[in-house]
Amino acid sequence: MKIFRILLVFVFLLSSYGLSAQTDVVNIKNLNSKIPIDPTVKIGKLGNGLTYYIKHNPKPSDKAELRLVLNVGSILEDEDQQGLAHFIEHMAFNGTKSFEKNKLIDYLQSLGVEFGADLNAHTSFDETVYKLSIPTDDPEIFNTSLSVLRDWADGITFSHQEIDNERGIVAEELRARSGASTRMYYQSIPMLTNNSRYAKRLPIGTLDVIMNSEYDALKRFYKDWYRPDLMALVVVGDFDVAETEEKVKKMFGGLKVVKNPRERVYYDINDNEAPSVSIITDKEAQGVSISIYHKKRGTEVETLKDYKEQLLQMLYSGMLKQRLAEVEKSSEAPFLSANAGMGKFLGPLDSYYLRAILKEDKVNEGIEALLTESERARRFGFKTSELERYKAELLNSADLYRKETGKIPTRNYVERYIDNYTDNKPIPSDAFRYNFYNEILPTITVEDVNNLTKKWISDKNIAVVINAIEKDDLKLPTVSEILELLNRNSKKKVEPYVDTLENLKLMTEIPKEGEIISSTYNDKVDMTMWKFANGVTVIAKPTSFQNDMISMNGFRPGGSSVAPDSIYVSARSAGNIIGASGINNVSNIDLDKLNMGKSVKVTPYINFYDELLSGSSSAADLERMLQMTYLYFTAPNKDRNVFDAYKANSLSLYKDQDKSPDAVLRKKISEVMTQNHLRGIPLTEKQVEKEMDLDIAFDFYKERFASANGFTFVFVGNFDIEKLKTFTTQYLGSLPSNINKTSTWSDIGLRRPEGIIKNTVVKGIDDKSQVVMNFSGSLDFTLEKKEQLTLLGKLLKIKLTEELREKMSGVYGVRVSGFAANRPNDWYRMNIEFTCAPENIDRLKNKVFEEIEKIKRDGASQKDLNKLKEAELSRTKEWLTNNSYWIAKLKEAYEFDLKYRDILNYETQINELSTKDFKDAANTYFDENNYAEFILLPESIVKH
Repeated sequence: MKIFRILLVFVFLLSSYGLSAQTDVVNIKNLNSKIPIDPTVKIGKLGNGLTYYIKHNPKPSDKAELRLVLNVGSILEDEDQQGLAHFIEHMAFNGTKSFEKNKLIDYLQSLGVEFGADLNAHTSFDETVYKLSIPTDDPEIFNTSLSVLRDWADGITFSHQEIDNERGIVAEELRARSGASTRMYYQSIPMLTNNSRYAKRLPIGTLDVIMNSEYDALKRFYKDWYRPDLMALVVVGDFDVAETEEKVKKMFGGLKVVKNPRERVYYDINDNEAPSVSIITDKEAQGVSISIYHKKRGTEVETLKDYKEQLLQMLYSGMLKQRLAEVEKSSEAPFLSANAGMGKFLGPLDSYYLRAILKEDKVNEGIEALLTESERARRFGFKTSELERYKAELLNSADLYRKETGKIPTRNYVERYIDNYTDNKPIPSDAFRYNFYNEILPTITVEDVNNLTKKWISDKNIAVVINAIEKDDLKLPTVSEILELLNRNSKKKVEPYVDTLENLKLMTEIPKEGEIISSTYNDKVDMTMWKFANGVTVIAKPTSFQNDMISMNGFRPGGSSVAPDSIYVSARSAGNIIGASGINNVSNIDLDKLNMGKSVKVTPYINFYDELLSGSSSAADLERMLQMTYLYFTAPNKDRNVFDAYKANSLSLYKDQDKSPDAVLRKKISEVMTQNHLRGIPLTEKQVEKEMDLDIAFDFYKERFASANGFTFVFVGNFDIEKLKTFTTQYLGSLPSNINKTSTWSDIGLRRPEGIIKNTVVKGIDDKSQVVMNFSGSLDFTLEKKEQLTLLGKLLKIKLTEELREKMSGVYGVRVSGFAANRPNDWYRMNIEFTCAPENIDRLKNKVFEEIEKIKRDGASQKDLNKLKEAELSRTKEWLTNNSYWIAKLKEAYEFDLKYRDILNYETQINELSTKDFKDAANTYFDENNYAEFILLPESIVKH
């Protein structure tokens, strides 16, 4: 009996912990084996049905990501509840049994949690997810944060007053999301889902239900669907797993099982025998796009055979995308861009999809070219050379994740576990995924991949959507013409694909190494600096923030500011055009092929005031990164096809910009705030057509990169310092240089206007307005003042969110940003933006000025000051374990001749912030005599 009881306990533990009892140890060659679950994640199921995922992950340190996941969404709403699944998400922040209205947000902000960034939620058709990022270095805070999720699970209070207050905020969210793309999506969804329930249960809901629903309708949805058998708790971060599991069991074990629960129905999307086509136009849209879906029933991914099938789909999708990218860059490219793949569609369906942004004068040609590439792959399959390259790419990606285990950000794991709960997606460990790929990829043949089309492409369940701007001179195909294109696609003559990659080599001659003329070391930040005889400086800081990755940033003053106005249009795009053209007579397409299976990327840029190179690599590919950097200086390509594609995309971007309300408003703002300066306003279609020239762009790029004198390169990452020294001496120290010519930026004369400016733009058919309030002026620039403006903007955002959103229900969100710069002169701006109902503009604006006056008079309250300090301390502590942050700070210290050790002195700087600092800043920067205001009104205002 004793043995029997022990066995019973063992069985109970297995059922309680569920999938966590499995390990990575399976026979990979036995494809009938179940996909193993990462043994480092603790998965269990409480007696009430709640599932939990708990994993220790040390990056970032002393932080955790918490998620309450519900396997329910808008699809389950009754007729009188449309939009209420999403409404409940709002109510979770408006009072629970443990936290009164605003006390929750106040408490979390006091810990450094930022609303929106660290505290948020989302609702979709089939899931609802509550999100919370919190510190873990204080057990009491961690416990309270878990209790917040516990309250959301069954303790939302639904005060009738708060429901009524929140109606306006939800309505404003609907208003803010409105526009041409939303309207076209709403029109397409019935056709895409064959008039299924999905077409009638859009997550945002209807305005009528949002504003007029009965209180009980909201409570009924919560009672019916917020129950433990439909919930999962995801907890990932820097904590003890065993302790956290006990807390979860204690806190969430008390959630009550619902007696006689409503059935959680999984709604179907019916098949359509004949292709469905929808051509949707909108006068505020921009451009023309097409999406083609071959829909099919989704299948569970449970065994290693299923996992291999998923791998085949990734190979097929990746290779087809590469082919489409080649077409995009070909001579007389038939479309602007294209994409394709196999994956999740909606509800129970997956799809094989084809998408393209089309040229307005080649709509039919673009559609036919898209279909042709799909048909070419279906009919003739892929080449062995293509497959081997993409195998190497996938294996390298898996290897990178394997190597970075322990240094992968927590949010990456959180998303995986949510998908596992809601969609049953597999969650093997990164090590297992690499081992599986390493074992299985060599066994996959071209025929294995090519055979996928038999499962994914058929004559049934096809849906086609064309979205386009509505205008008289645009000729779109008819539905019958689209059907004819589909019908004849499988019958037309198509030639097999030719893989043109030859035995190309990136670098045929290794340059003679340069000379280091000085070397210094800063022990405070573990940073080495080398100065080369050719005027190049290298700053190197080895880190262990990642296990195998290195980041690079090169910079020098100059940029398009040194170009005369006559060539500005070409000069501003020179970096983008030439940077996408390849190097050393290797095209960008072939360069991508040569680099498949490697972790390396280098991109040159030319902005207003700088020449820049950005790069990243694994430790093994460090030399490759530096070789590419060398060649972007010495052997850039001039590719007519790349230029033509870039110009066509630019024309598409600037064409019909007067049709979009937001584009019209932004153009007006830039015209006024730069005093109509050539370099401060958007380009026009005419400028692109007449003034963008390949030869001019290439010559300007060559001139800017002809000499490396004055360039500084910052390297941060997990590198061997002696190897980096060797490679930088070889490839950066050897760069050509005019040591007697110093590069600097030029003052282009762009200045902001002074005085009070008010502009109204009338545009748009939606009943919504946008308000932009801008304070600007001159200052004696310092980095401290730049940071002061940033923090002042964050304080004002806190206050305006409280007033405009929470108290007045007048906006969904408000954007506030403070900024300062020292080029072309010392200047600053403070920007406030929000979307609202036209009739609410004046009262919301008045409240903004009222809150500004309070800060001018009183500064920051102690409570708000503490919120800001905690947020900055938390954020900076996290950033200091990020390679990109160190690159930015080292660059900043070098350019402004600061002490590098001060990078580590952030706590003192933040803790010294005072109420008076904000008071002084507000009185300095909120100058109402130097104020610009821009308001977008809908056309209906004028008509009435």
